[in-house]
Amino acid sequence: MAEVCVIGAGPAGSIFAARMAQLGHQVDLIERQRFPRSHLGESLSPGVMPLLQAAGMRETIEAAGFPSVTGVWVNWAQQPRLRQDPGERGLLVDRGEFDRRLLARARAFGVRVHQPARVLERTRDDAKWHLAIEADGAFVRLDADFVADASGRRGISRQRRIRKGAATLAVYGYWRGKSQPTVPRIEAGHNAWYWGVPLPDGSYNTLIFVDPDRFRSAPGTTMSERFLRLLDRSTLMNDCRDAELITAVRAIDATPYLSGDCVAPDRIELGDAALAIDPISSSGVQKAIQTALSGAIVANTLLRRPESTDAALSFYRAQLGEASERHRRWAAEHYRDVAERCAGPFWQQRAGPQAVTDPAPLPAIDARGFATTPVELSPELEFAPTPCLQGDFVSLAPALHHPRLASPIAFLGGRELAPLLRILQPGRTPLQIAQSWSNRMPLQSGLAIAGWLVNHGILVEQRGRSGMPS
Repeated sequence: MAEVCVIGAGPAGSIFAARMAQLGHQVDLIERQRFPRSHLGESLSPGVMPLLQAAGMRETIEAAGFPSVTGVWVNWAQQPRLRQDPGERGLLVDRGEFDRRLLARARAFGVRVHQPARVLERTRDDAKWHLAIEADGAFVRLDADFVADASGRRGISRQRRIRKGAATLAVYGYWRGKSQPTVPRIEAGHNAWYWGVPLPDGSYNTLIFVDPDRFRSAPGTTMSERFLRLLDRSTLMNDCRDAELITAVRAIDATPYLSGDCVAPDRIELGDAALAIDPISSSGVQKAIQTALSGAIVANTLLRRPESTDAALSFYRAQLGEASERHRRWAAEHYRDVAERCAGPFWQQRAGPQAVTDPAPLPAIDARGFATTPVELSPELEFAPTPCLQGDFVSLAPALHHPRLASPIAFLGGRELAPLLRILQPGRTPLQIAQSWSNRMPLQSGLAIAGWLVNHGILVEQRGRSGMPS
């Protein structure tokens, strides 16, 4: 059992603390504010619930009865429209209540919570971390083998931030009125974009994402005046009769960045302390939970398998770097949609250069060909030892490296790929390959894996056949 101290009880901190307690560690969690406390990030992407399931926290959030959302009113690069996907259900939450429930669940897993508390001093000697904290008026000393920083943007010094996008300011205010939108709204303006979120308590949050310097120089003597002037240029309030601003207008930094020092053998950064993605994705909470879940496995490895330290550190750094780059490219594509018809510097700066052209399309293997077309492993495929999650630890496993893969792949559908592929005999059809794995998995699972391998260019039509090089 190791002693672990977590600083910050947002989603990343609470879920990391809970997972470490589940893994058998003694965990102290320090949170400076009393809960519930207000926080941005009330619209949660559909990917959040499966992650909460993995953390053992889905039921506690479902019990809150937060409304789900399947549609977004979009006024972006095309005509305004209601975009709906019944299969993708996000949540509209009260973040104060959402975070409070996660923290209560962490406490139920055995986490010792210090709240409200603040860290007065943090030092390290050859054996342990030593923290001096003030907890609800009392002075407490904690010793820890490992420290996790989940204190958000304030947890990372600006000197260690690697900026991953244009400087962005989120200016926002909450409204209440007799009539207001029932689904989130997103809208592109001339030099800003807008986001409106109807909340469970009947209020309506309006956010404007702008260039910080441009906002400071905009007409208006106060931040509220500048905010209201910009808001009037959008349609976010068109359906809000007699709406009144019920809070002060506030602003927070929304610039995407990556920590340059996110993990070491005795510490780790989680959530926004490690990685902040562009707000256009509306996936900040989802990404925070992902860092918590993977970070717990990394920390568990560092504490219990020191011989795997290099693999654990490499895995976490690579995971954050790949996530940052993936979200940067995704955001740039969405900004580019507007930049193509708007020459304003706001959009041009965020769109960046044209994306790299995708690889040429693969020769198609249709449903009939799946049973009749002989295939073989792509000559571009390589197997290389790569840090991967295996159970509760990070370890090296042979992973697939291929130009069509965004990152190396070691497992698919819970199955290790390298042993499956190394036994393949060229000239078999994808159906025959799936059948050859029947002693390892159900045929349906084998067919799904074989189809994925074909679609990603790992299995290609056997050379010497029509349409392929001989």
